[in-house]
Amino acid sequence: MDAARTLFRAEGYAATSVDDITRHAALTKGAFYHHFTDKKAIFHAVFEEAERKLMADILAAAKPGDPWTMLRSGCLAFLDLTLEPGLQRLVLREGPSVLGWDVWRSVCTTYSLGVISGGIRAAIKAGLMPPRAPEPLAAAIYGALTEAARYLAQLDDPAAALPGVRAEIELMLQALRTQPGTVPAA
Repeated sequence: MDAARTLFRAEGYAATSVDDITRHAALTKGAFYHHFTDKKAIFHAVFEEAERKLMADILAAAKPGDPWTMLRSGCLAFLDLTLEPGLQRLVLREGPSVLGWDVWRSVCTTYSLGVISGGIRAAIKAGLMPPRAPEPLAAAIYGALTEAARYLAQLDDPAAALPGVRAEIELMLQALRTQPGTVPAA
């Protein structure tokens, strides 16, 4: 896994062979095929690992405080974290094409939608967002964040465009918040 992770992030899926992975890991091809059926299977495992780590990093980066602050800062942390070139290549550029859209989306949503839905539920319960069904809103937020990150990943200088993208996401999120001095509808 370590060798595959390093090679996929640096060289990409197409430029990495099973021979490259086994040579880098100092293992035989037999050992590789004992654990993985093919290169796509190890890519899938590396991809899932990257998604789990990304979610853990987002949760660690979310500013402590009220549920709204945590939801907002977690969303912005996602954008910041996905600027890393190896993660962009693995998760945002090659993941959908190597795994296929349905598998890619399933893995991403497994790690993201539950956290976003939980943040929305907590913000609603705290009166920081108007009552609503959290799942459709979580899907919309997730879609906006993912597309924003994919947009940044395609740019020559994503770091230069990050402030503008963050500002747009902030405006979108702010529109969802209960405004101070208003009473949310029941």
